Order: sequence, then structure tokens, then C-alpha cells
Amino acid sequence: MLVGASLLASGASAQTIAPGATVRAPRRAAGDDPADTLGASTAIDLGERGRLAASVGSLLDDAPGLHVRRNGGDLAAETLVLRGASSAHLTVALDGVVLNDAASDGVDLSVIPPALLARADVYRGVVPVRLGVGALGGAVDLRLRDVTARPIAWAAAGAGSFGARRISAGAGAGLGALRVLFALSYRGTDGNFSYYEPGNRTASAGRVTERVNNGGDALDGLYRVCLGAPSARSTGCLLVLGGWLHRGVAGPGETAVVGPFQEQRRILARASWDWRREAWDLGLSATAMVRGDLFDGRGATGGASITGYRATSDTWRVEAEVRARRRFARVSHELLLRGRSEGFAPGAGATLVDASRQALTVGLESTVTLGALRASAGLVAEAIADATPSQRESMGLLSPRVGAHLRLGRALELRAHGGLAARAPTLPERFGDRGVIVGNAALRPERSRFVDAALAITTQRGAWSVAAEFGGYLRDASDLIALVQVGPGRFRAENFGRVAITGLELGARVRWREQLALTVAGALLDPALLGDGGDRGRSVPGVPWGDLSVSLEGRVADARAAISVSAVSSAWLDRSNCTAIPARVLADLRLGWSPRVLQGWGATLEVTNLLDQRTASRPLCNPIGDVTAVTAPIQDFLGYPLPGRAVFGGVVYEVR
Repeated sequence: MLVGASLLASGASAQTIAPGATVRAPRRAAGDDPADTLGASTAIDLGERGRLAASVGSLLDDAPGLHVRRNGGDLAAETLVLRGASSAHLTVALDGVVLNDAASDGVDLSVIPPALLARADVYRGVVPVRLGVGALGGAVDLRLRDVTARPIAWAAAGAGSFGARRISAGAGAGLGALRVLFALSYRGTDGNFSYYEPGNRTASAGRVTERVNNGGDALDGLYRVCLGAPSARSTGCLLVLGGWLHRGVAGPGETAVVGPFQEQRRILARASWDWRREAWDLGLSATAMVRGDLFDGRGATGGASITGYRATSDTWRVEAEVRARRRFARVSHELLLRGRSEGFAPGAGATLVDASRQALTVGLESTVTLGALRASAGLVAEAIADATPSQRESMGLLSPRVGAHLRLGRALELRAHGGLAARAPTLPERFGDRGVIVGNAALRPERSRFVDAALAITTQRGAWSVAAEFGGYLRDASDLIALVQVGPGRFRAENFGRVAITGLELGARVRWREQLALTVAGALLDPALLGDGGDRGRSVPGVPWGDLSVSLEGRVADARAAISVSAVSSAWLDRSNCTAIPARVLADLRLGWSPRVLQGWGATLEVTNLLDQRTASRPLCNPIGDVTAVTAPIQDFLGYPLPGRAVFGGVVYEVR
């Protein structure tokens, strides 16, 4: 399928499934499927669109409550906001391996290859025990393509606007109990798209200029080998995922900077073994990750803030995990034990401090089913020890959670969840980074209490089917960690105040046979600062108060067409709520054709920002005479401009 919008599944699960090809994967370990968890979740199938997608973020906009922050065009940094929590406050995992590390502020989605993914599981509020305690707003678990029992192969290639080019290919086969999968992905872009530059940001006329130095290339490879059939009592797998990325650093916001570039090399290796005996599931795994980063700004011109130096750093992590699940007639228990050690080794010019972190995570969750009621309770505890050459510190975190789903008839189900999540400060926040961040060893972990409730409807009448979920939530965060300016170009991380975020979420899908489908996903939220001082009553910067995605897809014979419209409200850039990111409404068109006479072959065409919107009206905090608003480029977080209309076409061949 060409469209990746979400659909709420029927039955007692809180899962949402994307309309598209069925997720083809062997049986996963207990609890890895959203249908096995008791929470608000959305499973988005990435198998079709992911082969030629520009980024993971471009495939996730349809999940309720999830907003993707983009810092420009293809290969520019992408981070997430989920239920009002920014990237540092939510968990991003890859095949269950948490990617958040203590050296960075959230996970950059642009470095994750979408062509190698099968699906994305989005958890809002309550997250599975295996994803730990740090998910204040929720979590996103990106699932890699898996090994199949039957031979598969695919190849896809395409090109488009701004020098975009993408290629992906893969092959896998089963030989007896042995199953092997290889896959490669390449993404590249020249960037240099046109955008409106407002100049001095007053009532004077701006100009159309080119966003320079925002091209890049990324190459990724996946190797997975498993011994044992998916239904076997014992299965062992080895996964190796490696990647390289090189991209220009265009400059903060609309600033034009020529020359700086960033390069990253990374590898993840994981060995796992699953054992099943009737009511028992046991999983053992060991994971190692290594990442090397380079920033080179020595030859840069046009922006002094990020120029003139070269910095390197290495990040590593090793972890071991044991998961066990025991099922009875009406009750199941899941136990998690994980040990993790990670370190950061700065090179010449790097701003990271020499530091290490050791963590031990223990979790237990129990689920009971009594007729129409399904309820669960869980607790995750984490002990953390940080160390630098001159300082040692330890802390403990707890995350209890409960949930209940009550079926009120064949078509209705009431769902409610609640819990507490906590996040430890990152090492730069605690110890500084020898650059712009001043360390604060007295930082306390930030904590978030939340409750949510929803009503789900699933029904079918003849050729028509409807699946919808409408709900609301309240999140109360304390000891929120934020950077406060303490001098020219110097910031200090501090605990301050409370933040209350209330929200409403809607996900709905109406389908007529296989020929027509309408999908709607949206959220409204109020992220209010409740702390003492002048910020009380203002909104959290960078968090839009609403977003809506509507997609209509039709299929006739071998052809498919879809049009989608996404609307994102304005958001504040600063704590004083004076400078805003303008609201925007963008439309996309997708076409697909898979002729039966050419079995396995297909063609796709995608037009993003169909109406070529490049500007929007932004209100002035301090009006100039009778001028209360100015024209600004469409942009995202921290004022990074977004490209206008872009066209991308590709050809896909698949054997299955």
C-alpha cells in the first residue's frame, strides 16, 4: 500500500494498525507486539513506503499525539514530540534496543534507515516494561525487517527534486532451520531548496533565497541470521546493523553557513536466543553499539556561531538482558532484568566530558483477564551510577504503571491507564560539555505523572467497516530540566517548576472494501508552565497546541491514489511566548501502479507540499505601528525553513 496512515484494530487490544500490506514477520518474543501490551499504542506498517522514503519521520505523522520536528529537508535532523514531551523525554528504540544515550538530547531519526524497517510501534503514555523508565511522554519502537521462512527479494530506486536519490535492495531465504536476510539502503540529496527569507524580520519586504549546504549522503546495511524456525521451541539470531552518514550543516534557523559538515559512523550488533515451552517464554540477548562522530567547521564562512573548529567523539554501549514470561489460564507475568554500561570518549576539539554510566534495570508486569475486563500492573526500577575523572554520583528511578480495558459490548471498549515515568539528567547536563553548557551536578531526575482514558469503537456493516478511538490525558511533570542562559553563549541545566499537559486524541478509519479508505488522526493539547516566576501560565516552547492528519486513499484495478492533508498549529520558540513558529497546512499526493502483467514490478510517484506553500503569517509580539504580523517562511523547530513542492518517483521490484 502506498499510504502509511494508522488504523485502530478491533478486539481487546489497544493497538492501532496502519493501512497497508500486512506486517509479514515471524513470531516475536513475548511482549514485543503492541497487541500483547495494555496501553495506548499504534502500529504503523513501513514495509511498502519505507523502501524509498526520505526519513523515518516522514512516515510517522499519522500517529495521534505524535509530532515530528524537522530541521530542514532530506537528511536534516529530525526529533519527536509525543504528548507534549520533546525528544529528550521520550524513548526511541530499534528492535527493542533503546537508542537514547546519556550523551545527547534525544534520538535523531534522520540517521535511521527507513528502507530497513518493517513497522513502527508508537506507545502513548504507558510503555512496555522492556523500554525502561525514561519515557515521560511515551515511546517509539522501530522494528527492523525480519528473516522469513520463504525466499524474498526486492530492489527499489528513485530520484526527485533537489537532487534526491534513494536506493534500497534486500534478499532473504530459509534453508531448513537457517534463515538469512541481507539488506542495503542509500539516501542522498543536494538540498539547496528555495525559501522565503524575511530579512530584518520587520515590515520590510523579504526575498526568495536558496538554503545552501544542506545536502548529504547516507549508506546503511543490515545482516540478520537466525537458526530455528519461527514456531520452533528454540531460536537464536544474530543482527548486525551498520551505517555511515555525511551531511552539510546549513546553520541554525535561517542562517546561511557554507562549509561545516557532520559525519557519523555507527554499528550495532546483537545476539539473542528465545526459548519457549508451553506457558513459558524466555529470552536472552547481548548488545554492543559503537558510534563515532565528527564535526568540521574549519572551512566554514557566513556564520561564526558554528565555525572555526573540528571536534570528534566516540560513544559506546554494551548491555545484557534477560526476559521471562509465564502464562496461566487468566494471568500472565513478565520479568525483565537488564544491565547496561556506556561511555563517551571525546577526541580533539570535542565538547563532551569524559564520562561513563552504569545502569541496572529490573521490571515486573502482571496482566489478568476476567471476562470482559483485562487489567495490568507493572513496576520498573533503575539504579544509575555516573562517573567522571573527578566526580561520582548515583541515583534511583521508579516507574509504576497500571491499565484496564473493559469491553462494553461487541463494538465498544473503555480503556484507562496511569503511571509515573522518570528521566535521569544526561551527562552534559550534569557535568557540562566544555563548551556552551555549564554542568550542574545537583540536578534531580525529572518525573511525570499521567492518566489517560479512551473509548474505542469497532464495527462492520456489510462492505463498510469503522474503527475509531477518542480519548484524553493529563500529564503533570515536576523537576523539569531545561537550559537557562547564564551568560553570553553559556547555558546551565536547571530543575524548575511544574508543567501540566492536558490533551485530546482522535484516531479513526472508515473503509469500504479494499477500494476506499478515509483515515483521520489528530490531537489537541495545552502544555502549560505551572512553576513559580514570570513563566507561570505560559506554554512550553516548541510544542504545537494541535495537529491533524487526514488521508483519503482509493484503489482501482492495479492503480492506487492517495491524498493527505496535514495541519500543524503555531508553537512558541521562546519561554516568554513572544516569537512563534507559524501554523502550516500541507497537502501531499501519492500514486502507485502495480500492473498484473508485470508481476513483481511497481511504480510510485509522490508529490509533497503539493500546493507549494512557502510562507505563512507570523504575529508580532511587539507590533510596529499598525503592523501586527509579518510574512515568514514555513518552518519547524528553531526556525529551520522547510522546502516547497517536491516530486519523487521510483520503481520497485519484489519477489515474494
